[in-house]
Amino acid sequence: MLGSVKKQSYFTLAIIVLFSVFIVIAFVFLNGVTSKLNSETESLVHDMVHGNTQAINSMVKADISTVTNYAACSSKYKSRIRVELMTELKNLTEDSGLLNIIIIDEKGDVISYRNEDINVSYRDYFKRAMNGEIVVSETIYSEPDGRMVNVFAAPIYGDYQRVIGVVAGMNNSDVYKEILDLSVSGHEANAMGYIIDSNGEVLMAGASLFGDYTPVGDNLYQSDFVASFTEQELAVLKDEFNKKDSHGMIKSTDNNGKEYVAYYATLGVDRNLHYFAVFPADVAYGKLDGYVNKILVLFFFFIGALIFTLIAYLIFTYNSFKALRKANEEITKVAYEDTLTGYGTWGKFEKDAKYLLSQSYRKFAFVSFDIDKFKAINDMFGHEEGNRILKQIADIVNRNLNNHETFSRINSDNFYLLLVYKSDEDMIDRIKKIIYALEYEITNFAPVISFGIYRITDTKLSIRKMGDLADIAKRTVKYGERSAYAFYNEEMLLEIREEKHIENEMQNALDSHEFCVYYQPKVSLGETPYLMGAEALVRWVKNDTVVSPAKFIPLFERNGFIVKLDYYVMEQVCYAMKTWESLGYKDIMVSVNMSRVHLSDPAFPDTLKSICDDYAIPTSRIEIEITESAAYESLEVLTKVFEKLKSLGFHISIDDFGSGYSSLNMLKDLPADVLKIDRAFLTESVNNKRANDIIAYVIKMAGSLGMDTICEGVESDEQITLLKDLHCDMVQGYYYARPMPTHGFEEILKGKHETIRINKEN
Repeated sequence: MLGSVKKQSYFTLAIIVLFSVFIVIAFVFLNGVTSKLNSETESLVHDMVHGNTQAINSMVKADISTVTNYAACSSKYKSRIRVELMTELKNLTEDSGLLNIIIIDEKGDVISYRNEDINVSYRDYFKRAMNGEIVVSETIYSEPDGRMVNVFAAPIYGDYQRVIGVVAGMNNSDVYKEILDLSVSGHEANAMGYIIDSNGEVLMAGASLFGDYTPVGDNLYQSDFVASFTEQELAVLKDEFNKKDSHGMIKSTDNNGKEYVAYYATLGVDRNLHYFAVFPADVAYGKLDGYVNKILVLFFFFIGALIFTLIAYLIFTYNSFKALRKANEEITKVAYEDTLTGYGTWGKFEKDAKYLLSQSYRKFAFVSFDIDKFKAINDMFGHEEGNRILKQIADIVNRNLNNHETFSRINSDNFYLLLVYKSDEDMIDRIKKIIYALEYEITNFAPVISFGIYRITDTKLSIRKMGDLADIAKRTVKYGERSAYAFYNEEMLLEIREEKHIENEMQNALDSHEFCVYYQPKVSLGETPYLMGAEALVRWVKNDTVVSPAKFIPLFERNGFIVKLDYYVMEQVCYAMKTWESLGYKDIMVSVNMSRVHLSDPAFPDTLKSICDDYAIPTSRIEIEITESAAYESLEVLTKVFEKLKSLGFHISIDDFGSGYSSLNMLKDLPADVLKIDRAFLTESVNNKRANDIIAYVIKMAGSLGMDTICEGVESDEQITLLKDLHCDMVQGYYYARPMPTHGFEEILKGKHETIRINKEN
């Protein structure tokens, strides 16, 4: 009996020891798993919010850069022609993507392209900007726009660094709210985001989780979440907000016992701006603690049955892992899935790209592309349709990917692709395939897509840097008339630097009259050549060196400066013609080139008329040249502009006829006086019967429409003979004269009743 009790005691002791060991092992194992899952979950939360931080940072940085750059160039805004200034503000607003860009004078009066009579001197952003600050305002109501906006303001400095005004850009607050609003598991408002300043003032806000909803303008430090901090925790948070590039996570419990996790990060554009996002703890980490408590209760409840307890432990542990895995999958979906397209986010793309590039036996190319003027598509068809098109683009790109490749929509209509690189020819074929698919499947408008390709030669570069290099290549083909692509090379970087140098100097060059007008004679093809007029051509003469127009004209058309330059040339031509009148030459006709950029300005014809009136030059002596390619953007708009110019008395010339694809069709609609045949036809025409037949047909067709013809680029006796035989009305080219300064053209004027032929060797 004693032996049996003793054995039973040993058995009981063995069970107790075994159970104790089991519990210790279980706790160690569970604690290790819990720590690992918590660590992975925190990493996913960081990735998710980090992507939003980068997106917010990029948008705010771009908006601040727009107003600060323009403010730096606006020191002389008070002396500018108001209509010219309003046109510039309109172009800048359309190019920047902002809702409106305005200039505010020292009294608070607004200058905008909308010509609104508004005073904003009472606005806080205006007062702070007048004190020399670069300001990002809280969300405010804009009466002219009828919506909530955020304002980006920068001071304009005059002489002696005195603030003489403010440049302000407004952006729809919904643009930021779309990024600030975070959703986990598909439920709205279970995660929120704010942009605040270092004092805790809320500038922009997404959804709210708390009963004391924190509106814009309130202080985040007074919310339930932050109010629950200890003094030490609050002091640490405020200290972090005063550091550069600070970020981190905080756990806390509000006054109602609800647990939350917050992520904070300083925005790179301004260390006084911070991103603050809050998640419910059960969404971010799962209900791990609750499952652990259930397991412990079961252990003690079934202490007498070790096997049953082990089985119960395994069952509930499995359920715990399943729940935690589900929570992690939900967070992963938010962190790595673009809610608009359903494909990977920037964070997912960056992670996958790093992994693929680590496989050194493959070569890759980094591709960046976007749709030119996508903002106009949103304005025309609405954001919902724009989003549908972006989803359609993502589907097309996804179908054209191979194994070991990835892509992502970075923001708006900007996409990045990492493609396996075999050769330039193979890469071009793949790009063309994507272009064809986009043009075929997007039916409600004709997309113009710009591609930049960086052949990855240094895998140590950051993914962001590779994207920058692809973007540089993309910039070289943007704003063309058809989809195009370009491979990155070092010369592109030099070209961008040169363009930046030109942009830094262009306004000073205009003010200093470095832009000079040259004149190339137009000559009749009668029995004796006579001077019929001239074409005004702009040249940039800097330090006795002539800068090629090819270097600055395309750039000025992209950045809008061409508007100023064209009006400047018009004024110089009128001034010269007034001088020629005093010399007795009152019937000379001068043609002036105008960029198609003007077509978007309804006041363009009246502005030209006003310049002529200022110098008392009849509009009948001015011929406006506009290239035929302007018809690609809108033949209807071009026709209305031509009709308005004709009603004001101007002559109209269609320049570079034959260089495009709609030439014959558009002639029936455009009320033009002169057809200027592109030099490309003349290059091969002398010994090319088909080219001769085309020129003959164009000349005959123009005559039947009541239009004169002029052929440019004439350089030889053979070409002169050919054009005479074809009854072309006028020519211009090196055969008679090169473009020349004003004084040189005046010498020709003095002999205009004699032959215009000059010695080509001179």
